[in-house]
Amino acid sequence: MASPARPLTDLDFCSGARVEELNKLLEELERRGSVALQGKEVLQTCVQAKDLIFSLIARVHPLPSANTFLLLSGGLCSGYLDVSPTDLGCSSPFICPSISYTLLVPIIRLPSPKDLSQASPCHYLLPSSAWAPPAPGPRASHLSPHEVSLWFSAALLSAVSGLSESPLSVERAEPWGNCVSILLATPSLLVRFDLVPVVEVQGWPPGVQYLDDWVLEDGLPPKVFHLLPWGPGGQWRVGFPGAELYMRRFLHPALSRVLRASTAVLGQILQEAGAPGPYVVWVTLLQACQRLPRGYLSQGHNAALCFLGLLEELSCLFLRGSCPNPFLPGCDLLLGSPHGPCLARRISEVRADPARYLREVIREAKEVVKGGDKGDKEEGEEERGSGCYPS
Repeated sequence: MASPARPLTDLDFCSGARVEELNKLLEELERRGSVALQGKEVLQTCVQAKDLIFSLIARVHPLPSANTFLLLSGGLCSGYLDVSPTDLGCSSPFICPSISYTLLVPIIRLPSPKDLSQASPCHYLLPSSAWAPPAPGPRASHLSPHEVSLWFSAALLSAVSGLSESPLSVERAEPWGNCVSILLATPSLLVRFDLVPVVEVQGWPPGVQYLDDWVLEDGLPPKVFHLLPWGPGGQWRVGFPGAELYMRRFLHPALSRVLRASTAVLGQILQEAGAPGPYVVWVTLLQACQRLPRGYLSQGHNAALCFLGLLEELSCLFLRGSCPNPFLPGCDLLLGSPHGPCLARRISEVRADPARYLREVIREAKEVVKGGDKGDKEEGEEERGSGCYPS
């Protein structure tokens, strides 16, 4: 006896894909993404890598204690920070392996933002008096991110050159884009750290919104913001990575799945010249959370619909050429970009066949786990090293 026909109520109108199938693909991608961090040996290597990086930074003076560092899971271009290829100014010197981290190192700590000069809603100028190391010559009234980056890079690379024996070998260490990347290795594993010199400021900048809604009575997350070393004309970019890390931890698993998948399928598109970087995916998801009911967002079977809706929203934002920063009124992530229509078209192509693009990133995730010996990775390094790929 023939089985009854399957209902057609779960079909995606635009692509013809089954919503049930998309949900399964999202779940599989999440599983594949977590495989890289499974296993006692991998976890031990990650701990050793972190300890080694912290020991290197400890040789750089004057710096605050290590408990003020902010460690983010994923490379510099994985979407945790508001940074674009234009901000970085050059491409990554080497690949992002499956295990990579971004470490924000507070070169300067300020008790409040009162000494800062606001150049725009999302940029500040930093007075030279805030920095302790003596200048080699006459110093300008404001301290540029590039000046701090040069000092930090030289000091850190000097510490790397003086490194004695350790359980991990330093494969490469190079400055780029106002940060330093260090690639550590065991015979079977590569771990990358992108170290970013930042300014840590207590309190919130003027005009900030929504962040106080997240601060609990116990002071978590702390009211701290960072100045990131990317901005025009010696300016610093305002960012809230500490508060945003706290927000991500409270995302429902279904939304975490959507964020991971969207960043994975759009990562390469958003890394191209003129693109804003994948941070725009996170911001757009936050804006969706403000207008959609919690009951809808917390239903696991709605993950595929949220994924499709996020693609549509991103395409519309790029067509309009506007994506407001949810925390800083007047700060627009897409302001002045002439590439919006082109990026909107590329994202629409993904939206037209989401299942195919999800299968592609799942296949890539399988290959990373399968073929991860160091020799294989180095063989492909020249081909992939021209961009900064999300981990």
